[in-house]
Amino acid sequence: MKMLYKFRSVLFAEMKEYLELLHAAGRYTAQIESSLKSLDCYLVEHNQENKILATSLITGWLAEKSVKNITKAGILSNVKGFAHYLSSFGIKWEIPEYPIVENDYIPYIFSYEEFVRIVIAADNFGYGVIKRPIRATKVFPVLLRILYSCGLRLGEGLVLEWENIDFENGIITIREAKNMKQRIVPMDRTLTDLLKQYKRKVEHEGICTRYLFESNYAPHKPFKNNSFYDWFIRILKAAGISYSKHNRLERGPSPHCLRHTFVLHSFLKSEKDGVKYENASAFLAAYLGHDSPKETDKYLKASHTVYTASHERMDNYIGNVFPKIDFDEE
Repeated sequence: MKMLYKFRSVLFAEMKEYLELLHAAGRYTAQIESSLKSLDCYLVEHNQENKILATSLITGWLAEKSVKNITKAGILSNVKGFAHYLSSFGIKWEIPEYPIVENDYIPYIFSYEEFVRIVIAADNFGYGVIKRPIRATKVFPVLLRILYSCGLRLGEGLVLEWENIDFENGIITIREAKNMKQRIVPMDRTLTDLLKQYKRKVEHEGICTRYLFESNYAPHKPFKNNSFYDWFIRILKAAGISYSKHNRLERGPSPHCLRHTFVLHSFLKSEKDGVKYENASAFLAAYLGHDSPKETDKYLKASHTVYTASHERMDNYIGNVFPKIDFDEE
């Protein structure tokens, strides 16, 4: 793993090694590296010479950040993993518990029509723009459908391995879930057939390795989050969907919004089918890997804040999400 940033603090070696281990395990994220870079700079600026992470030090570091508490809590979460890693070297650490705050994040909920436009744009991605075929042109049509139809987090989808896919029973095993949990996610038959076609295609081209979605530039490594975000914005533009925010709490359309969209669309479909709210909420909680229905309720509450379309738009909401992709061997 090549790093452009050079760690300089008293913990430079541990930070570098920790990121290399995460990268090798497929658990690296740009957010974790960004948090460690920030902490490294703080340690240097304050002449920290002892290999210890004290509460006062962490509190002082966070106090300099002009961000919301929910963001600080996320930064702390990134650093906690590193702190546990330090324990293996006998290095002491104290990470304070940041006050739990209500997440005021408002997701962008894609309408059914918008998602179909995204799928069509992804299916035609690169034609007339990219001179030579790259893996991304095959990755996006399939990955977008998985994220939406299964409600996966982007990080979970990117690190899927072929051994996680049970074609016979139509099941995906999520091993790299949030908080290191594992869960089983059933697939629609259409998606199962789509993945079979995709596998045949990549096998034919000799690019079928460990991961479903391999990086363009790092063979045998999964596609990176930041690369996917960049291309996702291009696809949104091609689909005629603005990336702008409507208020200060919105982040604009993002891949994670597909998960929120899945939750709301699934709930509306369940409601239409006569399933009680508490039953639908409990089922979705298990499906999404939430600890309790309360977490799922937050998704529904946030989604309803911005999604005012009526239920009739949800007729067969998932039935036509999978326009046929031409994976025929050339």
